[in-house]
Amino acid sequence: MENKEDSQPDDIKFEKRKFKRISGNYIVSYAPIKGEDLKFDISQTKNLSEGGLLFISDRKFEKDIVLKIKLRLPEFLDYVIVKARVVDSIQLAKGIMCETRVVFVDIDKNVREAIRRLADHG
Repeated sequence: MENKEDSQPDDIKFEKRKFKRISGNYIVSYAPIKGEDLKFDISQTKNLSEGGLLFISDRKFEKDIVLKIKLRLPEFLDYVIVKARVVDSIQLAKGIMCETRVVFVDIDKNVREAIRRLADHG
């Protein structure tokens, strides 16, 4: 009896990502959620999906910190607000630029659907 795994070509790689990525630059403002005094910094996304986003930040964030994110999407007149947990934050240039990856922990259904439509038509 043939083993199914043995019949697969060696060069097939399985995509771990659950959602399709949108490569693009969308305006994003972000701030750690702590206390009432949120100071938002502004940047742009490198990519976006229904599950989260990758953006350039001006500082490194610790893993699991929750950020409040204001995101501008073409389908909405104003920015939308989501909460996201930091997966990783990698320093690109010392003290001035990091690549920060987050997963959404609180996102409105309409926002998630708008991102899905962007991915499907992008």
